[in-house]
Amino acid sequence: VTTVGGTTNIPEVAVSRFFSGGGFSNYFNRPSYQDSVVKDYLAALPNGTHTYEGLFNPNGRAYPDVSAQSDRFRIFLGGKPVLIGGTSASSPTFAGFVALLNDVRLAHCKKPLGFLNPLLYSKGASGLNDITVGHNSGCGTTGFNATKGWDPVTGLGTPNFGKLMELVL
Repeated sequence: VTTVGGTTNIPEVAVSRFFSGGGFSNYFNRPSYQDSVVKDYLAALPNGTHTYEGLFNPNGRAYPDVSAQSDRFRIFLGGKPVLIGGTSASSPTFAGFVALLNDVRLAHCKKPLGFLNPLLYSKGASGLNDITVGHNSGCGTTGFNATKGWDPVTGLGTPNFGKLMELVL
C-alpha cells in the first residue's frame, strides 16, 4: 500500500485546516525500504525519539509515503457542487498520477509500475516536490513537522509528473 497525505495551496504546505493522520504504526513494522529516510527524520528530532516518547512507535511502518493536494476539491453530490478535503481528495489524485505514468509506460511497450514504494524510496524521490512547511497537531502536541526529506506529515512529497515520467521510462 502507498499511503497518501495532504497538502494545500501553491506553493504547497502541509494541510492544516483539518487534522492530518501521519505518523507510525503500532501494528506493522517499518519496511526496509523506509529505514534510511525514517532514521534520518528521527535523528533530526530535538532529543531524538525522546521528543514524543510514549506517543508513537519509532519502529513502526511510517506514513504517509507521499502527498497530494487535499483541500477544497469541488465534487458534485446529489447533483450539487460541494467542497471536500482530506485523503478522500489526495489519494485519488495521486492514483491519477500513477495511472498517467502507467499509460506513458504502456505507450513505450513497458510494463505497469506495480508496487510503487521501493521505487518511491529510491530514485522516485527525485520526482517528488519536497514539502517542508507545516505540521500535524495531535496528542496534545504540535505533532510532527514537515521537513527536508521524508516526514510523517507529507511523506516524500507531492508528484511532479514531468520528473516522474522521465524516471519511469
